[in-house]
Amino acid sequence: MGGVPSELSDVALSPLERLLRGSLGHLILKPWFDATTLRVLTRWYFPLSRAWAAALAAEGDVARFAEQIAVGRRARALLPALVRRVRDRWAAYQEADARWEDAFFGAGPALAAVEAERLDKAAALMGSRTLFVPMHLDRAVSPVAWTIEDASSVARRHGRRRDHPETAFAERMRLDDIQASRGYRHARGIDGWLRFPPPVAAAGNTAWARVSAPEQPGAKRRSPPMPSLVFAHGIGMEPEWWGDARDPFTGLAGRGLRVIRPEAPWHGRRRLAGTYGGEPILARGPGGLLDFFHASAVEIGHLVAWARTTRGGPVAVGGISLGALTAQLVACAARHWPPEMRPDALLLVAPSRSLTAVSFHGSLSRGLGVPEALADAGWSEETTASWLPLLDPIGEPAVDPDRIVVVLGTFDDVTLAEGGEELIRDWRVPAANVFRAPAGHFTTSLGLSRDAAPLLRMIAILEQTPAE
Repeated sequence: MGGVPSELSDVALSPLERLLRGSLGHLILKPWFDATTLRVLTRWYFPLSRAWAAALAAEGDVARFAEQIAVGRRARALLPALVRRVRDRWAAYQEADARWEDAFFGAGPALAAVEAERLDKAAALMGSRTLFVPMHLDRAVSPVAWTIEDASSVARRHGRRRDHPETAFAERMRLDDIQASRGYRHARGIDGWLRFPPPVAAAGNTAWARVSAPEQPGAKRRSPPMPSLVFAHGIGMEPEWWGDARDPFTGLAGRGLRVIRPEAPWHGRRRLAGTYGGEPILARGPGGLLDFFHASAVEIGHLVAWARTTRGGPVAVGGISLGALTAQLVACAARHWPPEMRPDALLLVAPSRSLTAVSFHGSLSRGLGVPEALADAGWSEETTASWLPLLDPIGEPAVDPDRIVVVLGTFDDVTLAEGGEELIRDWRVPAANVFRAPAGHFTTSLGLSRDAAPLLRMIAILEQTPAE
């Protein structure tokens, strides 16, 4: 990928985007950064997240915390203060979130300051992971609380879906159940949210999505059709709690594109008690993966229908990493969906043809001990093979290859570059729609802030799609 296209260079930039687009950007977006990031995630972020989740579940009770996490002798004296601080930050976030929900979905008014307060309290809560650094140094914390489901249980719950792929993602909900919030203006346009009851029970509580749209001054009685992109985030990426300053897609409103970013099941406000964002996907093994992709794919399908119904323009589906794996599954499941749920285009950043290969051979999975935990629970690459129709993009997508854009890092060892290349070959994606960078997994996605060519290609495809 080359330089920064001027068409997107004049939108309001976050500090990270300015850094990546500046003279230091080419030094950061190199494989050394990926190796460093991987070490930080596997040795620090995930273990600290595990301790943080245990502290939240303990609600200030040291004994409850100690039931989940083994504490070294030197760190025991610190523990009462740590769990209390996490409890207090959680309470502060809940208060801010309640005010936020009332402002945007209740009595109002929907002010940018209310959203800023929510993000501030959320960032403080998420940052409290660092409180457990001394404890982790004293006695290393496991990055995942494994609860891997056995094969017979998985078969009981998902066997019918596997045997009837045409109805495997068939859950339906009324679009009237999707409630839109008020919006607020900011430098890039107007942001608002959607909330709705998840159509798949395994997804847990209320589903959420942020909607970022361009402001259209002098709106007419009937607004013209607007293209939309439903974009899914990766595992552990919780923009609704960390803030979205690192997301290059927030600037697309400047090109007239509405971006809908669902909060994935088991992340952020949808976090399951006693876990950190995305942990059940890892901890439950194949059963967790099946539940996650089932719920996430069906929700995205309904968001496509909502986007098409509300503005009438073409709708693309995309994602980064885990989000890309979800989006490619959506493209295949959509063969059995009604037309309004089928995406018109795809944008896949760091996808892979085989989820099994990612789980057993990807560097992040290996760094977290996923292959060993699966083997201990009786799972292997062979025993997971029968579940591939519910996990991998099997067969032709419901999207024309000319309308699929793929971004790959040639040194990606997390979702595996060779898996992305295999997907491109199988789906016959044209060369003009494939963007390769000499980067690893994490720098591939960060690179979109420096080089917007893939995003511009997707916008061009949507602009060429007739409005319905």
